[in-house]
Amino acid sequence: MSEETKRSSEDTSSESFPGVGGKRKADSDNAGEIHSSLHGRKRRKERGISKAAFAAAVKHGEKIRSINPKTGAKQWIFEYKAGGITVITDKSCTHEVTSWAHPCWGLNVEKAKITKEIEDEHQQAIKYSTNHKLWNSHAVAVVDQSGSMRNADTEKGVSRSDLVWICLAIDYVGKRLRMGDATSRDYFTLVLLGPTGTCLIKEHPFNWILYNKIIDLLRTCRPLGHGNYLPALDCAKKMLLSNNKGSCLLQLIFLTDGAPSDQSPRKCGLPLISYQDNAVSNHIASIARKFGSRLTFGAIAVGNARYSALEAMIGAAQDYNCTAFLYRSSLNADDMSSAFRSMSTLMSSTKLTVTDRDTNRQRTFRDLLREPKSSVDTYLVDEKEWIHFVNIQTNGNKRSVKKTFFNRRTRTWDYPNDIFHDSRAVGVTVRECIFGEGRERAVRRVREVDDNGNFVGPRLVGKESLFVEDTRDSVSFHKTFCLGQQLAQRMAHRFNRKLMSLPGVDNTMTPTINFLDCHVLILEGHGGVLVERMLDHTKYKKWNNNCGFVAKAHEQDQKLSTSQDCTFAVEDIPQAYSHFTYLASKRKFLVCDLQGVLNTESKPPVFDLTDPAIHYSKMTKRKDFGRTDRGEHGIEDFLETHTCSKLCSMLLDRWIVNPLITISFSMKMLSARMGRIPIHKEILKAFYPCRAALVVTPRNLRNLLALFEQRSMVCTRSKICNRQND
Repeated sequence: MSEETKRSSEDTSSESFPGVGGKRKADSDNAGEIHSSLHGRKRRKERGISKAAFAAAVKHGEKIRSINPKTGAKQWIFEYKAGGITVITDKSCTHEVTSWAHPCWGLNVEKAKITKEIEDEHQQAIKYSTNHKLWNSHAVAVVDQSGSMRNADTEKGVSRSDLVWICLAIDYVGKRLRMGDATSRDYFTLVLLGPTGTCLIKEHPFNWILYNKIIDLLRTCRPLGHGNYLPALDCAKKMLLSNNKGSCLLQLIFLTDGAPSDQSPRKCGLPLISYQDNAVSNHIASIARKFGSRLTFGAIAVGNARYSALEAMIGAAQDYNCTAFLYRSSLNADDMSSAFRSMSTLMSSTKLTVTDRDTNRQRTFRDLLREPKSSVDTYLVDEKEWIHFVNIQTNGNKRSVKKTFFNRRTRTWDYPNDIFHDSRAVGVTVRECIFGEGRERAVRRVREVDDNGNFVGPRLVGKESLFVEDTRDSVSFHKTFCLGQQLAQRMAHRFNRKLMSLPGVDNTMTPTINFLDCHVLILEGHGGVLVERMLDHTKYKKWNNNCGFVAKAHEQDQKLSTSQDCTFAVEDIPQAYSHFTYLASKRKFLVCDLQGVLNTESKPPVFDLTDPAIHYSKMTKRKDFGRTDRGEHGIEDFLETHTCSKLCSMLLDRWIVNPLITISFSMKMLSARMGRIPIHKEILKAFYPCRAALVVTPRNLRNLLALFEQRSMVCTRSKICNRQND
């Protein structure tokens, strides 16, 4: 982002504009030739202004006296409305300063028709906007309007600013209105990023009136000056904090075409770029710490400038569990449209996630303190943020900590005597701030403590609901998750047995699937907390989710099977497990949303997973596995995006291991538990040269046993006799 009105004396050239020399008919002051400057030529090239257009603006445009607001130097402005160009020269009209094209010149967009019904609904929404409990969402868009946004280097010569307004109106506001994703209970705020942060549209209801207002900006808004991030972020933060009700979802869109222009204070001690990156990331961190997963943040980078500041902002937001992404948009209209459509879809999917299926109303987020994920490895006993719960033996045998787990067989909560993992522990301490958030639950750190208050035992995490509605009966809330995790673990046992029986699989190198054991700690005055072992957050990964996302395997992934029939990679195992659960359950349910850590230190390696989602198909006796259970829709989304690997095919086959040395029994004998009997291949070669496998029947069993004795191979005689007696 550059200053638009630099002094023309910085760099001049002997190049002059044809047709500019001589006196204008209406003004005798405009005499002589205008010499171009390096800065002026650069701006004309960026904004698609030819020499002839420049000359026409000077010759036919309205001449206005002006003063450079930065330097105080006198200058002339030539505003050529018929040609859509403005030119600035020095006070002598002999040196070029800069020039730009007028907003929306030669381009127009039809406004939406506003009916009386729309107007009445708008007035009612304005009336009730002061009641923040009625808000469904609030989107704040920060749009760059610095001088570089005048550049007409986008598709078909449209300026960057014009392209942004068109896409914001059509692909964000218009799309949400057309799809029915936004109503008069959804609000929008627009902040301009320039020398200062200016709130241009404040808490406006989503309707076609808002659409028309953005179209008006296409025609009137003129980019000018520097682009300072910090004032715009301060203004956006103020707007987001205006509604502190947990039922209102929040979204922040930050669009810019360059690095920040903010200057570092004196004696800062940091290079300018480092100061800028730290300052903007701290601003975003202060917003994300307050809202967490309630806030979605999208940064849209236009062009190819330096975007380390935007990357720092995204990293800070993700550190506090905000859904955040950086979209690098080219100067193509399709790319810009895709960026705004993604933000629209993100808000719609978030609203769907937090909407209660029974009441069809959005749930209310709890007001929780947050700490960054990057700090969870620091454990200090004397920190004030730890809340202690220690068992106290009294006459009434009252305890501050109780342990319980759900027994799926008896369908009741069991209370074991061994509460803690470590024998030295007398209580637990719970972190006041949460560090992780999912779609349903918040995660905080938990540690066991001894008599002296020191940490003992393994690192643990405690999980509880993100929403106010679930805190009334916190123990019952955890029942669904316990049942789901237990079912996922039972399917994991079946999957692991099948996986290890495949030909060519190395049992010491192939990872297996495991879901963490969990139990509930009832803390006096705090409620129930679901507790399980902490996983390494630096290695934490999602292999798929409950909305159809499937992580793709890479070609360089380690191949595990040595069978010539097929090989598979490590990344194929979680996806194959999800597919296996659907087929092994006879298409009743599918386990997905697989997330956790691949533990390569154990032998064999193991996928330590947690928080699975189970989609249960519609049946007469349908089970409910919580709000993440999307039923048949969730199953269809997974199957549409899942591409079967070779491992999936291997798991479906019934393999005959070592077929040359195996005798397979007939189905009748199998029903009598005869199973498979290994026979030395020399016997098959000598007595049955054409048979790779031999079917054993009661008629030939004695003859076969005699052959065993003749060859002194009686190692399996007892097995055969026992089965014969059966």
